[in-house]
Amino acid sequence: MGIPLKHLVGTATIMSLIIASGLSYSVFTSYIEAEVLRRQLNQVAEHVALNLVEVVSLVNFSNYSSVEPIFKVLKLPKDLGGRSYIIELVNETSRGGGCYVRARLATRGDVYASSPILLGQGSGLELKTEGEGTIEVQEGAGGTIQWSGKVYGGVEGFTVWGLMNGTRQEAGIGIWKREGG
Repeated sequence: MGIPLKHLVGTATIMSLIIASGLSYSVFTSYIEAEVLRRQLNQVAEHVALNLVEVVSLVNFSNYSSVEPIFKVLKLPKDLGGRSYIIELVNETSRGGGCYVRARLATRGDVYASSPILLGQGSGLELKTEGEGTIEVQEGAGGTIQWSGKVYGGVEGFTVWGLMNGTRQEAGIGIWKREGG
């Protein structure tokens, strides 16, 4: 007693539809999740960019001529949907792209958002996008700012900073560590 060919074809077709439906559902939910994460990353990037511009404006306004930084510690989410993220400063003025803050998932480079750093033309600002270093904070609470062009989001003490170093204005992102902490 053999299995009719119609039954085999019908069973194979039904199994193919079930698999295709499952894959379609998986792709669709992955797309929706990526869009939600992009919106959250966009909010983080905008928040960092706005606060960086505020600090740079304060440095300009105060005409601060010491190497003492003006900085602001930001509260950012520890993670986004259980995923870690990275905040980086990008300077593409040589290619006409301007300066911006990019927030991206640490595990997926295709899920990111950017926000421009809106500064006037010819501001003479050196945005610290590459390398890393330390700035001593003597006034106020004291401590150090460990700056870098790329910082993991949600770290304790995430900060935006700016300072007037002689005639050169510098700004960036980093991690503020309180003296003795």
